[in-house]
Amino acid sequence: MRAPTDFSSPESSGEVDRKANKLSRMERFSFTQCACVLFDHAPALEVVERALKDWTIVGEPNQGEGDDGWAVCGPGFVAELRGGGFAVIDVLDRAWPDDAATAESVPAIGSAWHAGAFGPAATPRALARAMDQSWAWPEGAQTASGHGGVVRLRTGTASSEEAPVEGDAQSDPLYELTSLTELARPLLRLPGALAFFVPAGEALRSRAQVEAALDRKVGFGPPPIELWSNLRSVALPGEGSVSWLLMDVVGMGQFGQPDPEALFAEGQEQPDAVETLLRNVCLHLTSARLIPAGATADDGSGRRWRATAASGVVAPSRPVLRWLPEQSVRPTEAELASAAAVTAGTGSG
Repeated sequence: MRAPTDFSSPESSGEVDRKANKLSRMERFSFTQCACVLFDHAPALEVVERALKDWTIVGEPNQGEGDDGWAVCGPGFVAELRGGGFAVIDVLDRAWPDDAATAESVPAIGSAWHAGAFGPAATPRALARAMDQSWAWPEGAQTASGHGGVVRLRTGTASSEEAPVEGDAQSDPLYELTSLTELARPLLRLPGALAFFVPAGEALRSRAQVEAALDRKVGFGPPPIELWSNLRSVALPGEGSVSWLLMDVVGMGQFGQPDPEALFAEGQEQPDAVETLLRNVCLHLTSARLIPAGATADDGSGRRWRATAASGVVAPSRPVLRWLPEQSVRPTEAELASAAAVTAGTGSG
């Protein structure tokens, strides 16, 4: 690794060299969070470094070996985060590796997915599902479809025999995601930048949405979890006269929490009110407060819902906190199993 000499820093060159030497002894790096900026084509590494001139660059990561080594790490550098810890920034001269078949057939790419190199809670087809469910940014799907390069931003913990753990914030996902979003902000202003993408949250967001959320966070408001998670709505296959709707959130796994999922009969509940319920649940879970099975909560219209622990009906496969209405008809287990079988592997699923 090298300490760059072409950027000014409030720290002495000796302090930067000390941190670079410490990082160079790290033998293992476990990624904890991942966010990306999608570009029409990959920007030059020096352009990315200039955009992040306000951050302290302390070294280079070890690039992956072989033709598919980019999956673990491409050309890049290591930046020190302002509140402690480090981020690895690398440039991928290709589109996001979203194809599940490739992940299964190419060992290096499959191993990178399993190792969390694309986000520990992320799965293949995350971008496809984000584009299919880009309700928060209607232009997001078309915009992202034109990307041909990625700047990947990842936090993590590094260790070696001499230094078991590196970084002060490895157990604080809110801090890590906020830091990655702040790193992404100047990158989104570069020519060719298209979108902010959080793989584990299957969320596509525009530069304007990122700017607005970060400006809001300057005050004392709730964390901008809408940047890191995605609210989805899916019509489930049904039988008879009842049509079932599912609304869920993807992304709470980044906080070590289950995703909330609500199922209800079309026409019997108000989707806007259900959205309020799900977002309130997310804010509660973000604060590391558990919601036990059997708990009840009111939606935005005052209707009561009850929670159960379950596995998500729609992909990705993950634990969810399922909310069912107390005052209207609910799907049976057989109907849920049938819906899960039909939606598995689809663009919505």
